[in-house]
Amino acid sequence: MPLRQILLLVLLLGSLPVCFVRPFYGILVWDVLAFLNPQSFTWAAVDAFPWALAVAIPTIAGYFFFEKTTGASRTRECYLILALWLWFTITTGLSINDPTFMHHAAETVVQWKFVSKVLVMTVLSLCIVNSFERLRILIMVMSGCFGLYVLKDLPFIIRTHGAFRLYGPDHSMIADNNDFGLALNMTLPIFFFLGQTETKRWVRCGYFFLGVITIPAIFFTYSRGALVGLILVMTLMLLRSKQRFILAPVIVLAVVVALVFAPQAWKERMDPTRPDAVDLSAQERLNSWAFSRALAADYPIAGGGFETFTPELFIRYAPHGYDIHGPHSVYFQLLAEHGFVGLGLYLTLVLSCFITVFQLLRGARRNRDPLIANYAHLLRYSLLGFLSSGLFLGRAYFDYFFAIAACIAVLKTVAYQKWSTQAAYAEEDDDERAGLAGMEPTEVIS
Repeated sequence: MPLRQILLLVLLLGSLPVCFVRPFYGILVWDVLAFLNPQSFTWAAVDAFPWALAVAIPTIAGYFFFEKTTGASRTRECYLILALWLWFTITTGLSINDPTFMHHAAETVVQWKFVSKVLVMTVLSLCIVNSFERLRILIMVMSGCFGLYVLKDLPFIIRTHGAFRLYGPDHSMIADNNDFGLALNMTLPIFFFLGQTETKRWVRCGYFFLGVITIPAIFFTYSRGALVGLILVMTLMLLRSKQRFILAPVIVLAVVVALVFAPQAWKERMDPTRPDAVDLSAQERLNSWAFSRALAADYPIAGGGFETFTPELFIRYAPHGYDIHGPHSVYFQLLAEHGFVGLGLYLTLVLSCFITVFQLLRGARRNRDPLIANYAHLLRYSLLGFLSSGLFLGRAYFDYFFAIAACIAVLKTVAYQKWSTQAAYAEEDDDERAGLAGMEPTEVIS
């Protein structure tokens, strides 16, 4: 067995008792397994072992033994996540008992179990991540996983001049080039804002460097959905950010990479003016979206349940029944699989996150707290990266999205705790000064 595989096996097995004693450590290990997927770089036996479940069990048990904190579990975002899980459970039950959808009942149940695990760990992280320092570490670990990917891919991009697509690790949620580009779009704003908030100069420079090299990495996933998300996020950051003088050179670099160094194959794929711009991939998207609308017209409340994009249903609902593909959109995926109710709950969670970010930015201005403001911006633009790229990618149950939503809820909780404590101290100081001002000089001296 190679040394790399032995080392990984020892680290993962050694982490399990620590996850029980220190549940926050378990949350971090869970995120590393979800985003970095280190087990995919080892031999098949290690990869096949259910490491996520092995980490989740001691982490959950350790929470009830050692933590027992509520954290951000009483926030609006947590209630909406629980409502989503409840609705997913209802649509799963309806789907597997409906003759129209029974043919994919086994796949529906498997996907329900997977999404349930993601949501359970998301809610658990809302309970355990109960301080700003824990939130900072969590965000650094999540972004660091994708930073390692970018660092690993940079020599490959330079050596091949971007002639080949970049992919995530096998058997992961970012294995596809489109999903990988989506994740990098969500991570780019994190690198940029962490580069402004960290106190150590070398750490700030490291994050800015990661932000710069993430841009060509997004380009060379060859994902048009990721490119749309990149353009939108970078434009909004440039228009809204006060640090435009830092961001502008990064955008210039991105344009230079796209126009000068990108191979002809990349330019042709991204060119919307070419005669065959609506190529086979674009036609597949349009067909899948039409399928989602037609299915939701017949089943508007609950949709068809998880994994409802099947040949049997495409023949019935798609304009081109022979052209069978996935949803190609977060929104159409939710519409087809969980109806208008499921889509509405999901969009309500998204809206709640943006409302919370707006409240945090307003509170940060009022309390003169640039650190909270930077983290609010960080999470807002990461969420925008997901929503914009998600227009063309079927990743509705992406654990990275739910992790960002959880971070927003945690930031709200710790920020309000911080500001209320500061207000209480300020009130005490005012009362003390008022009391001293009302005393006679001799009383003050004595």
